[in-house]
Amino acid sequence: MAIVPEGSPLWARTVDFAHYGGNVEKANYLSRGAIDALTDVDASQFARLTADLASVTRTAPFAVIRLLCDDTTPAAPTIEYVHMATGVRLTSYVGTSAPAGYPSAARNGNGDVTVTFASSYTDPYGVANAFTVSHVVPGVVGTAVSRCVAEIPTSTTVRLRAFDAADAALSNARINFMVW
Repeated sequence: MAIVPEGSPLWARTVDFAHYGGNVEKANYLSRGAIDALTDVDASQFARLTADLASVTRTAPFAVIRLLCDDTTPAAPTIEYVHMATGVRLTSYVGTSAPAGYPSAARNGNGDVTVTFASSYTDPYGVANAFTVSHVVPGVVGTAVSRCVAEIPTSTTVRLRAFDAADAALSNARINFMVW
């Protein structure tokens, strides 16, 4: 028999320990611990596990993505890999031809890309919830002195701009970023 979790998916940032079965009133029956300490957890251990799990869901990124700007052609960037809470894709794809369930990307200029996420995602258990970008941590890969700036123009888009040491747009930049 499969166990389907209750509560919101990972990217719904309002989850707390109660969503995972935690309860501040939980106590060991007759003040006894686990029946088998090698295989079971007692009430206090379970409460700690649920609190830790709630913390992880608030700190784990929704997506970790690497893309490669194509400023030579110029063309849409190539998404090299995507690790999302809803799935992993290790096969690259052109940003304008995103597979179902993965973000698309468009070129704005040299080292300037806009990545668009869906407004809602479904977790592996079939529970859907709205997604809103709240935080982005970008970085440039393989270039010694460079930087990347992230903006959140709408609730489902991220704009990334890569610059070299002289603050000029960085052509053909490879950008890693995490989204919460």
